[in-house]
Amino acid sequence: MKRKDRKQPAQGGRLAASRSPFANYLHNRALSLREMGAPRGREWRSPVDRQGLIVDQALLSDYRMGAVGSDGCGCGWIACYNALRLLGRPEPAARIIRELESALALRGRLGTRAVALVPFFLRRGFRISLSGTRSGIDRRAAGAGANILYYLRAPRAGKLTAHFVAFSGSCGTDEGGETLYRFYNSLTAPLGIRDALPGERRPVCCAGGRRGDLRTLSSLLAPEHPVFVCALCIHPR
Repeated sequence: MKRKDRKQPAQGGRLAASRSPFANYLHNRALSLREMGAPRGREWRSPVDRQGLIVDQALLSDYRMGAVGSDGCGCGWIACYNALRLLGRPEPAARIIRELESALALRGRLGTRAVALVPFFLRRGFRISLSGTRSGIDRRAAGAGANILYYLRAPRAGKLTAHFVAFSGSCGTDEGGETLYRFYNSLTAPLGIRDALPGERRPVCCAGGRRGDLRTLSSLLAPEHPVFVCALCIHPR
């Protein structure tokens, strides 16, 4: 698949070198998610699935948030981006990052503060419910238009890390009767070939592939060893 040269903001001057919210917005606005990615053998590894949802933040280092790129700590804005698409109210990535810049911890080095997500969706007229138990999440999330899971991992090498991941409402149940969801940017989904989009001339793979990251909440959390879990369930009014 022939890739176009990435569109870049104009270079030169103080604004180009700045990492102010406005400079970051101008930089991010000139980027295209579909043009992000990396070669993987004969395939092209894409950060988005066929529906345009972000599934692989590791490929988004070019998107600026505060003083850093989005590959390491961009899961907060990515979860908001994906949730809005699931709700049928998509917004450009650059606009979402700009709105959340004031909520970044240590200018993005520690990601997005979790408390910023509720007002983000309330300002758009959505109804929000919260749950901090796995059973409660399953009860509330199944019928939601979109959900965002936030969890803290058990300390590794003395560091406590966190992750946000957007997920759908119920997609049925597994053989054991547990609710299935589709998760987006879960970090543990296997790579697989997805259906091509117009203009893609070689095989394109993404996290989840054609099937998507379809699994239960328990299956998602098992390899993460969380010490705290909370879900933001988002409903249209």
